[in-house]
This record gives sequence, structure tokens and C-alpha cells, in this order.
Amino acid sequence: MIVASHQKGWKIINQRSHGLLAAMLAYQYDIDLPNDIIVPTLITIAEHDDGIAETKENKNLTDAGAPKHFLAPGGSKKTDLKQHYNVMEIATSKSQLNALLTSMHMNFIFSGKKPGDDKELDTFLKDQAKNRKAILNHLEIDQKYAERLYSFVEWCDAFSLLICMDKIQPEGRKMEISENPDGILNQTFYKSENVISVEPWPFKTKTFKVFYEYKIVEQLEFKSIEEFDAVCSNTKVRRQEFVLSK
Repeated sequence: MIVASHQKGWKIINQRSHGLLAAMLAYQYDIDLPNDIIVPTLITIAEHDDGIAETKENKNLTDAGAPKHFLAPGGSKKTDLKQHYNVMEIATSKSQLNALLTSMHMNFIFSGKKPGDDKELDTFLKDQAKNRKAILNHLEIDQKYAERLYSFVEWCDAFSLLICMDKIQPEGRKMEISENPDGILNQTFYKSENVISVEPWPFKTKTFKVFYEYKIVEQLEFKSIEEFDAVCSNTKVRRQEFVLSK
């Protein structure tokens, strides 16, 4: 979950909503890929953070009973791999390309982990490396092409997170997104309220609309994950819209 404090309580954005926003950005991106490549890639971008129902996982509450932001440090060195096994199963059941790109994403998000700290994670990452090599051979895709596709996934993911986490600076100040599939480092900034621009402009059209959905949970702490899930289930869904403009 993406969690931010709010004047009325907590602002909760599910990772799946962030993934959908990333896919909206990807759909508008000006990249020339054949149908059998672009469709699985868009699905990977939309679903890369799926795998669990976030409001039903104990790890998503702090010890004090507050909703936990996904980047908040945990209390254990051991990584909960449930979501990652689940999302790999989902991706693999769709196509080998989905499995390849999702596995590359797993490798990216755990790139900062030191080998030896978590043996289960080490085994998972070694197995994924073997799987990626086998898929590359099966699909007859070279590593450079796969890395370009993944840079597209990562760029859209990074941009969506900047938007959802409200990291884009106010007053037109520019900030980096990530290196795009062509090796160019894009910057983003607000042109006006809820109107975002990118330089250099990477999209097919000069203007388009995107959104994410979220909830404002007014209760500050919860006795159990079941209570949190029940409150979230009965909280109104809200929609935050943005215009992307050249």
C-alpha cells in the first residue's frame, strides 16, 4: 500500500491502482513494439505489484496498528516472499514474456539486498536468474532487447510512483523520473495544479488524462488486520485525476 498522512486520517492507495496508472502512462508512451510484445509488456506494467490483497495482510499494519507504507522498514531481515511468489505465478501463467519482465522487476527491487542476510530470498533470486536465462533462450530474445523492455516497465513504474506518492515538486521545479528505453533521462514538473509535463516529451499525443483511485480512512489505528480490512471495505473510493500536457 501507499500510505500518506491526511488531515482526516490516512490516504490509502492500493498498489494495484498505482499499477493501473503506470499502464495508462505506458499506453500513451511513443514506443514502437509489435503487438505480441507491447500487450504482455502493458500487462506486466499494470500487474507488477499484484499478488496479495493488501488490506488482508498483517504486515501492512505497524506495531501501533497504523496502516504501513510499502517503503516503511520492517522489523525483520527476513523478506515476506508471499506476494512475490504469487505475482510470479500469475505472470508465468499468462506468458513467458510476462514472466521474464516480472522476474526482472523482482531482481530490480531486491538489488539492494546483501546476499547471505536472507537464505530464502537468496534461493528465490537464484531461481529467478535461472528462469530468466531459460526464457531468453526459449523466446530467442537477447539480453539487450530484454533490458530495453524492462527499462520501459521501470520508467512507467517510477513515474506512477512519483505521482501517487505526491513527490513531484511544486512551483514548476523539475525532478528526474528515470532513464527511458532510449537512454534519455526525463524530467517532470507541474505546469499548473494537477497538470503535469515531461521533458523531453515521450508520449504519442500532446495531452491526455490519467487517474488513480484512493480512500481516506479516518480511523487512525486498528486492533487487527481484520478491522482494518472491514473499515477499508466500507470506505468510499475517491479518484484523483491529472492531465499530462506537453
